[in-house]
Amino acid sequence: MKILYLAEASSPHTRKWVQHFAKQGNEIHLASLSNLPVEGATIHPFWRPTGTKLDYIANIDRVRTLVKNLWPDVLHALYATSYGLLGALTGFHPYVISVWGMDILNFPKTSPLHRRLLTWNLSKADVVCSTTYRMAKITETFLEKGKKSVVTPGGVDLNVFHAITRKQDDRMTIGIIKHLEPKYGVEFLLRAFARVWKLNSNSKLLIVGSGSLRHRLERLSHDLKIKDRTQFIGWIPHVTVPSQLEAIDIFVNPSVDESETFGVAVLEASATELPVIASNIGGLQDVVQDNVTGFLVPPRDVDALSKKLEILMKDADLRQKMGKAGRRFVQDHYEWNRITKIMEGVYAPLFKT
Repeated sequence: MKILYLAEASSPHTRKWVQHFAKQGNEIHLASLSNLPVEGATIHPFWRPTGTKLDYIANIDRVRTLVKNLWPDVLHALYATSYGLLGALTGFHPYVISVWGMDILNFPKTSPLHRRLLTWNLSKADVVCSTTYRMAKITETFLEKGKKSVVTPGGVDLNVFHAITRKQDDRMTIGIIKHLEPKYGVEFLLRAFARVWKLNSNSKLLIVGSGSLRHRLERLSHDLKIKDRTQFIGWIPHVTVPSQLEAIDIFVNPSVDESETFGVAVLEASATELPVIASNIGGLQDVVQDNVTGFLVPPRDVDALSKKLEILMKDADLRQKMGKAGRRFVQDHYEWNRITKIMEGVYAPLFKT
């Protein structure tokens, strides 16, 4: 089977899907604004005359020509607006769109025109996929009556994110692996940590990721007098995420935006048997079993976050119990090989037509 993806090459989600289907012996092509290599795929980088979102429009003819020359068995856009628009404008079938979050939750709220554009893009797809049941319901409000969205969750490779036996000493590391952007609420983790670190004189906060808030968050750590206990790692390639998780005892995902539609970072942490504290919003509610694999707290609520951190910091047995429950949860619902079967089931009838 020949598959042409229209997607962001730098996204770990794109790379996982591309590499999976390449390993299955399929011919994979990836057209993207990012000229990054992806194992198993032929990359077709876009022309970038402006360095802005207008570059999607500038590449309409280029994508149409690419589709005509390749004539794939399936055209698949990973994102309903930018790449989804390019795919819709080709008029090619079979065509699949995967919605990821902001394209469904934020984009159509911008204006009535944006809403109509999203609806039009989705109308051109033979199959529309969503990462969670919650987002599928929202997506279906933009589809013609009776049309359903297929749920294709993000998955975790349990051979890569394996159970980790953590150090048994008095050190305590609370960590997060996220982009340092406003919607991920990292400042609330800093404020909560400033309240609880004294529970363990050897505690520290590990912040892994880059973004526009890096310097502001570093200043905040200074103001909160936890600079010496806070380590900013910066951006890391996804392949090194497991080694970072190995150094963490409690994983926190304090997002504040409903566009956090699927918590892959949470599932990866759970897969390594880490207890998780996450905000009770969006897709995070689907990947954390409250009081079982971790705790769910209201977004922006430093008091609630501090209290849950305190509970886990004081109770090693609970950390271990929740961590083991988390891995079982991932095994039962989000194991990567299980998830790929769903997407293979999406492609199979399209390939036969």
